[in-house]
Parts: sequence; structure tokens; C-alpha cells
Amino acid sequence: MVDLGKRSSQQLSERKGRSTKQQEEEKTAQVAEPQAASEPQVDQEGETVVDEVVALREQLRQEQDKSKEHLNKLLYAQADFENYRRRLDQEVEFKIDAGKARLIQSLLGIVDELELALRAAKGVECASTVTEGIEIVLRKFRDLLAGEGLGRIESIGRKFDPTLHEAVERVPCDEKEEGTIVEEVREGYTLKGKLIRPSIVKIAVPHIAESDNSKPVEGEKT
Repeated sequence: MVDLGKRSSQQLSERKGRSTKQQEEEKTAQVAEPQAASEPQVDQEGETVVDEVVALREQLRQEQDKSKEHLNKLLYAQADFENYRRRLDQEVEFKIDAGKARLIQSLLGIVDELELALRAAKGVECASTVTEGIEIVLRKFRDLLAGEGLGRIESIGRKFDPTLHEAVERVPCDEKEEGTIVEEVREGYTLKGKLIRPSIVKIAVPHIAESDNSKPVEGEKT
């Protein structure tokens, strides 16, 4: 009977121990289960953040590309505007110069008349006062035209240049090299380096020896 009681007590103790151990394992499992369940949630949140960062970076790159494109278009537009303004300035300057050239060409006729009057006055006796007055007017006129860019073409003593001179006569002259300008009939002018009126000149040419037909040729019968 004693052995039976001891066995019963041992069994009861073992049952209590097992139940206590099971309870502890169940509690441990209950605590571990939320932790295991929370781990996928943390990974999912991390992946979401990474995706958002990647999307933001891609959006930033697209915006940067758009900004560069807009900047390039702006630079091209600015360059086109500068070219247009430069062409416009050139056209305006060309029209102004063309208007000046027409005006100066008309005024040059007055200069020619003044020069003729001056030459005529110099040939008259007691005309010093008239001559001096005409010279003053002519000088002022020349200074005014020079201020607008008018330049006189140098001719006498220079080599004939068809782009600047117009020859109206050839003068036999052995003292000058052929093609040298010996006389200027009418002055020529340039406006800012561009020809507006050529000089009318006379150029030197060598004498041509005349053949002597009075002498008999050897072997010819007289």
C-alpha cells in the first residue's frame, strides 16, 4: 500500500511538472508568435520606403532633364535674337550709308562747280578776294564731307587702277612708266572705304615710233 501511494504521488508530481512546463512553453510560443508575425511587416515597410526613394529619384532626374531642355531652348532663343539684332543693325547701317552716299553724290556736283569757279577766279585780275572766299567755302565743304566718311582718291603719279580710276585719254610720255596717271580730269571719292565715284584720269603711254618710208629699201629699184 505504501508503494502504491508513493507511485501516485510521483505521478501527480510529474503531471504537475509537465503541465507547468507545457504552460511555460505555450507562453514562450505565444510571445514568439507576435515577433515572428511582425518580422514580415517590417520588411514590407522597408521595401515600400525603398520604392518611394527610387520613385523620387526618378522624378528628380526627369525634372532635371526638363530643366536642361528648357535652358538649352532659352540659350538657342537668345542666340537667335542676338543674330537677328546683329543683322538688323547691319541693315540699318547699310541703309544709312546708302542714303549718305546718294546725298554726297549730289553734293559732289556742287564741289565741282566751286572748283571751276575757283579756277576761273584765279585767272581774273584783282579777284583775290573772290578767290579767297571760294577757297574758304570749298574747304568747309570738304571738311563737312570728310566728317561723314568721304575720302578723296589719290590719282596723279599713281598707277592706274580700274577699280578706282576711269581713263579717258592716253598721253604719249616716255618720262613716265606706262599706265601712270599724269592728269586728273575729275576727282574720285570713297565713302568709308567704298567707291562712290571713280576718278577720271589721263594715263601715260610710250611714244610709238613712226616708220620712215622716205628711205629706199635695199634692193629696191629707183
